[in-house]
Order: sequence, then C-alpha cells, then structure tokens
Amino acid sequence: MKDPIYELLNDIDSSPESYPAAQVTQKDMQSWKEAFKAKKHSSGPSGNRAVRKHRYVKYAAAAAAAVVLICAGSIPSVRITAYAAVKSVTYDLGQLLGISGDLSPYTTVVGESVSKDGVSVTLNEVIMDENMMYITDTVTTSEKMDTVEKQMGYTADAMVFINGKMASSGASGGIEQADDYNLVSTMEIDLPNVDTSGTVDVEIRYSVAGKEIGTIAFTASGAELLADTVTIPLNEVVTLPDDSTLSLEKYTTSEVGQKIFFTLSPEKVVYDVILKGEDNLGNPVEFITRSIHDGQGRMEVSTIDNGYVNDQAESLTLTPYAVKFPETSGKMSNDYQPVGEAFTIQLK
Repeated sequence: MKDPIYELLNDIDSSPESYPAAQVTQKDMQSWKEAFKAKKHSSGPSGNRAVRKHRYVKYAAAAAAAVVLICAGSIPSVRITAYAAVKSVTYDLGQLLGISGDLSPYTTVVGESVSKDGVSVTLNEVIMDENMMYITDTVTTSEKMDTVEKQMGYTADAMVFINGKMASSGASGGIEQADDYNLVSTMEIDLPNVDTSGTVDVEIRYSVAGKEIGTIAFTASGAELLADTVTIPLNEVVTLPDDSTLSLEKYTTSEVGQKIFFTLSPEKVVYDVILKGEDNLGNPVEFITRSIHDGQGRMEVSTIDNGYVNDQAESLTLTPYAVKFPETSGKMSNDYQPVGEAFTIQLK
C-alpha cells in the first residue's frame, strides 16, 4: 500500500491578466519549487516499504499569474517496483497515465542519464502529443531521501528546448519515492507553438536543487499518435460572466486521453472553466482547463474521480461551470457556477 500520500500544490498569484511568454531561469525553477506546500495528508494500512507520492505544478514565468492553468492531480499514481540493491526501478508511462492500452508504438525510450555531485537523473520514456510532451524520469541520490523535505529538494526540474529554442511553458506531474535513493516522476509539459507532428530535436536540461545536472538530447515525433487521434469538430460558445467567450473548437481522443481545444476572446484570463456531465451510459465525466497560451487553450478529461471517457460511450452531455480567479491572493474558490446550457458531443 502507498502510505502515506502527500498532495502538494503551489500557491499561485492568479492576477487575471494575460502575460507574454518569458524565459525561465534555474533560480525561477527553484523559487517556485520552494513555494510548494503540503495540502493533504492521509495514511493507509501498514505493509511493505512505504512509497511516498507527491503532486506538483510547475509554471513558466508567463504562467505564474494563471495564464497556464495546470491541475497536477489528474495524473494517476504510478506503480513502482524498487530494487534497492542496484538502486533502479521499473516504470511504464502507460501506468503513470493510468492507461491499460499499449502505448509502445508512441513511446520513445531514452534511458540516458546525467550525473553530478552524487545525483543522477535518468530519462526513461517520452511521448509526444499535440503541443505537449509526456515524460518519466528517475532521480537517484547517494543520500537517503527519508523526509518530505529531502524528497522535494531532490525533485528534478526540466526545461525543454525544441530545435534549439526554449519551448516549455509549464508542467504538471507526480512524484513517487521508490526507495530511499530513488524518486520516479512523470511530467506533462506544455509546448505551445511547437509542431509535434514531425520529428523534432529535443533537449531536456535537468537541474536539482537549483544546480544544473546536465542535458539529455534525443529526437522524437508525435506523428504516429496524431495519426491515430480521432478529431471531432465542435461549434459551441460559452459566454462567461465578464462577457468574454470560450469557443470550443474540437474534441480529440487517443491512447493518451481525451481533450477539448478552445479559443478565449479576449485573451484576458479571468475565470477557470470546467465541463461536467455524463456519457450516454450514465458515467460521470469532467473536463478541466489545463493550459491557456495567447488565447488558445486545452481542456483534458479529469481522471481523478471518473477515469477516462468510456470506450463504449456514443455521446457526452456536458455543462460549463466557471469560478473567478482571486484578484488578491492565490487561494482558489471551488464555488463553480453554471455559465451556460448543456450541450452534446456525438462520439459515434
């Protein structure tokens, strides 16, 4: 059993303004990580070695005021087998994402490591999707990570460069302690304005505790996953209380989940929007806003309570709900209110 479980999210100063993209420094990364705090503690029955789990959200400079809205809790926990003697772990990106299907046709297996000052980071697997990348990596240390503070101190920060240019604008993910010396993490990294449909040169610059560990370079492509993605055009407009509009443009489904893409006009981000409803089989479904960049946004199905959309579902009926971002603090309200009529997406 996983005992105990920690939920960590950062406090965000959610000023409802739209900001231009900015470069991210190692100092930025460290200061944001230090702002994370534990939100929830729970314990389970005793058993084998305790596996500590953390959730986190990392934002690029432009996203610190809610331009990028990423919910870390949507990634299911990873199943890990630890081999303390050789300080290695097994991993599977499909399990990290809570997916039972075969993701091997879409996965780039890297397996390369970088090391410095007793810390090693190994990039395990990568999947490229539309304007985003999923990765899993392992941090191995020579020091025991036997407290939450030490585990968070050894969390790897990753900055992504595509074809030589800084590309990542924000990330979310989860961390598991496999044993005293290994942390396994998964990240969903947003790559706005990056064409992932072809082969791209990728560099991931890793740092731990504000110190650069090294760079791992490889090539990857999302072409095969995108070719297998089903796209359904949408023509729904949600009018928010400030008279801004959220135009839902398309619904996509693939092996790595379901998404809804939208355009926000004007680009000023004032409200967090979710879509809640059910499929024609009666299963509850919820989509949460994951990112907004220059007025272009993406929602993803939330798997926390209900999982992915049922393969047998023929339609989804969803109602939009919204809550205003706080103007003076980072504390979000959960008082979502309906902001439009229910609509139906025909899946089959």
